[in-house]
Amino acid sequence: MLSKKSEQFLNSVRMELMKRGKKDEDIEAVTEELRDHLTQAEKRGESVDSITGGSPEAYINSISKEMPFDNSFIKTIIGALFAILGFFTIPRLIAGQFDMSVERIIFYGLLVVILLPIEFWLLMTMLKKYDHSKKGYFAPLIIALIGFAIILAGEFYLRANEGASIINLDIHMSLWIGLILLLLFIGFCVMYKSWFYIGVMVYLVLPDLVARLFTDKPADSKEFVNISSSIFLMLSVVALVGAMAFYSRFKKSRR
Repeated sequence: MLSKKSEQFLNSVRMELMKRGKKDEDIEAVTEELRDHLTQAEKRGESVDSITGGSPEAYINSISKEMPFDNSFIKTIIGALFAILGFFTIPRLIAGQFDMSVERIIFYGLLVVILLPIEFWLLMTMLKKYDHSKKGYFAPLIIALIGFAIILAGEFYLRANEGASIINLDIHMSLWIGLILLLLFIGFCVMYKSWFYIGVMVYLVLPDLVARLFTDKPADSKEFVNISSSIFLMLSVVALVGAMAFYSRFKKSRR
């Protein structure tokens, strides 16, 4: 078993190389080799400094320069951006409330170009710093909540100050376009085995889809909101129970 300091250093190396877009197999090979070196060093009574020369950042930089950049990393980022755009648009289309103003387009653009990269950077930095400590578990949750709060605040601001719509679809046209895009989205995710994105999309779309199938009322009507909220609550309970079970199993596997 490695010391806590060595494990934290290994995690820092892994996270930093991921952030720099290196291939997963190369990262695993490097970290496994580094683990062996650290294990042997600790048996000799030496510390991480004997491997890094006292400068972990310089050591990581030297490793990174020797490793090729993973071109698929760019494809992953682009795919993630398209997925997020789908999360913003497809649920609104299915709910029948797809109206786009210039302000809303600018807001969504800022979320994709600025907020998401900042959240990704913060997430990688926190995981690298705190590893598997309690702070390491809570950091992603806090970052996600901050991002959600910013999005929610932006939505409320838009509702109060949004200008005239430049795209406005009736309920039935909006639903059919949303369903077509949903099928295309799921098809691409299956093709690239992106099951997580499918799960997120189902979680976002299913409440409004069920509500739309049961009523032709507008998305802000009491009937539509009641059906959608009930389905959303049930899905949230299932997701919470699943997350707790996964966390419990993960903790047992770490013992």
